[in-house]
Amino acid sequence: MPTWSRLRPLVFLLPALVLIRCGPTGGTTDDRQVFRYNESEGITSLDPAFARNLEHIWVVDQLFDGLVEMGADMRVRPALARSWDVRDSGTTYVFHLRKAVRFHDDPVFPQGRGRSVTANDLRYSFDRVRDERTASPGRWVFDNVKAGEEGISAPDDSTLVIHLDRPFAPFLSMLAMAYCSAVPREAVEHYGRHWREHPVGCGPFRIFAWKEGVKLVLHRNPDYYGRDREGRHLPFVDAVAIGFVKDPNAEFLALVKGEIDMISGAEGGFLNELLDPLGHVRAKYADRITALRAPALATDYFGFLMDTSLAIVREGPWTDRRLRQAIACAIDREGSVEHIRHGIGLPARSIVPPALPGATAHGQTYDPARARALLSESGHPGGAGLPPLTLTATADYLDLCEFVQHGLADLGITLKVDIVPLSVHKEGVANGDMVFFRKNWIADYPDAENFLLLFASANAAPAGPNYTRYHDPVYDALYARALRTETDSARIALYRLMDEMVATEAPAVAVLHPEVVRFVRRGVTGLVADPMNQLDLRYVRKAPVH
Repeated sequence: MPTWSRLRPLVFLLPALVLIRCGPTGGTTDDRQVFRYNESEGITSLDPAFARNLEHIWVVDQLFDGLVEMGADMRVRPALARSWDVRDSGTTYVFHLRKAVRFHDDPVFPQGRGRSVTANDLRYSFDRVRDERTASPGRWVFDNVKAGEEGISAPDDSTLVIHLDRPFAPFLSMLAMAYCSAVPREAVEHYGRHWREHPVGCGPFRIFAWKEGVKLVLHRNPDYYGRDREGRHLPFVDAVAIGFVKDPNAEFLALVKGEIDMISGAEGGFLNELLDPLGHVRAKYADRITALRAPALATDYFGFLMDTSLAIVREGPWTDRRLRQAIACAIDREGSVEHIRHGIGLPARSIVPPALPGATAHGQTYDPARARALLSESGHPGGAGLPPLTLTATADYLDLCEFVQHGLADLGITLKVDIVPLSVHKEGVANGDMVFFRKNWIADYPDAENFLLLFASANAAPAGPNYTRYHDPVYDALYARALRTETDSARIALYRLMDEMVATEAPAVAVLHPEVVRFVRRGVTGLVADPMNQLDLRYVRKAPVH
């Protein structure tokens, strides 16, 4: 257990001093209405075209808005677009924009007053992302959009039209991603290489100060168009202050002291101190800290390399489906959640998380008797004759790997755990150097297709995310058919068939669906946890904790 008294004090209060002295509107700011959190991974850019990491996305979502947004219920909601129509059998999207939206005030505009956001701004923003010269990691969002003006056009200031090559139901939810934020051309071109540090958006907050690696401060946008259900202007807090302390124990101490308002994630070494064995906040902290949880759209899995053109696969026994199924039946997922995850997470039955339509009801389950029977059927009763199987992972997952190792040993299967650096793991998995490996997938958009693409032949590594290099013509045909299917019920039925195929063929063993967990100071209201781990600070309020 850490020695809390030896932790060095933090500097989270420094941004607050700036905010108190000079509020967003020129007056003073009530320090209680400054929302603070820490970002241990750091932030390297505020350009939405490069918002591929969560820490980047969270800040971009405060500064920018797009056509649509994803609600906490995983349903697409209007944002800059007040409404839209889907036409031509799902290949044409017509968006009707709000008229009372302005970019943040900035010297790049005449008299420094932010101008109105138009459909041409969205067209420019999307074309910028899909331009190869931009090198945006979000370019793939528009892969199915026709080229040039044939793909994206703005007939007038309030109408944006997007034409797809083929129907693709998840497209609308993809437009809610941070990559698709509205940016003004004149600001991007004026600031050039400094645009990454001088963003101009139309979101609920605007940038005030950023000293990289030290602090980032955002101020409330007084011209934000958003209102709550009672018609009150959003956002409610005056400012957001973000620190960049890397020590998770120091971060926890800052939460306890009230220097920050939230910690996100359940990976820190402080969990034993904060949570009891059942995953509840311990009584000594319960008066100051509460936990927000939501099932994440993510899956942790163990993948088998399936490419029989590789000698390490062809010469091993794991091409036998029964052996892979035996491994799947031998893993006590419930036990792993209880004993090494502080009760945080859901045991996984299949690759598609159960929160998404299309997850199979007939997945992989813990069944040692079935595992023994499968070993016998494959000619290896009690694991006889099986060579050791090496599981490659990173240090963060050593406890999980060792837990699985002990479970397989009870069945006579020898599992060796090889812990390697993250860079080595990524390269080895992509290049097909590892027969059995730990991997995870986090949804970019809330549709089962985002998980099922992991096993489509066209997405085989190293070019794509099919790291197992699974290849099945039947699966590929189902996948292609689902992409063309317009009816939700028919498409979900195809998703379910594919998810069941993966569970049965076992190119991957689903282990865990993580949970989004946030530890929040009591007195903070309006903050929620959702399956996409979005950070929506528009509705947050702060009250003093007595």
